[in-house]
Amino acid sequence: MSHTHEQQGLHQPHQPQEPALIELEDLCFAYEDSPALRHVNLRICAGDAVVLMGDNGSGKSTLLRVICGLYFCQKGSYHFDGHEVSEASMRKAAFAKGLHQRIGFIFQDSDAQLFCASVEDEIAFGPRQMGLAEQEVDQRVADTCRLLGIEHLRQRAPYALSGGEKKRVAIACILSMNPDVFCFDEPLAGLDAKARAWLLGFLKQLKTAGKTLIIATHDQSLADEVADYFVYMGDFHGYEDRPHVHIN
Repeated sequence: MSHTHEQQGLHQPHQPQEPALIELEDLCFAYEDSPALRHVNLRICAGDAVVLMGDNGSGKSTLLRVICGLYFCQKGSYHFDGHEVSEASMRKAAFAKGLHQRIGFIFQDSDAQLFCASVEDEIAFGPRQMGLAEQEVDQRVADTCRLLGIEHLRQRAPYALSGGEKKRVAIACILSMNPDVFCFDEPLAGLDAKARAWLLGFLKQLKTAGKTLIIATHDQSLADEVADYFVYMGDFHGYEDRPHVHIN
């Protein structure tokens, strides 16, 4: 198949009539005068496992932050489950709270995500912000720690943990809120072989559970193991044997 610009647009993983959980239309974003996302059109359905691929600076992390409601498009639109996500809609506390409960973001740098005095408090923070009863919060903390094998870390200070332990705690903070969508920014970065193997297995568990996964990564093995399709940021990479979309 020829990789012409016209043919790239044919690589769509879903039919237009399928309901999209996440829909970006002609979305543009720039840092001051530096464009980061140009005319992005992307539809992600519930349960998709999407891998964002591209060189550094191609907009992968920026796109994740737009999807999570941390950045706002300057042109075009973004809808989540049929509702527009914009600077205006996110000023409404109930809407913003609801979006952040349904979409979890695991940062590349776990230190940027962890700020409480203990692991237990970190994991409890999200459920408490959801307004859950303390008994339910305690149960979610216990269940999450058991699921991720970090019961022995509950009283530890996050800053004193290893890189792999911090990554598990950062994931636990999101998992305790049971979101529909998990966004990962370079999840394997800085991890040793044991931690990488565990995280890859966990991503597969999330996929099997029907969660929507959006993962920015340079790791081809992770992409091949988890992706339903790829989204290429920047130049076309040409994986002809897999369904994919090309944006930016």
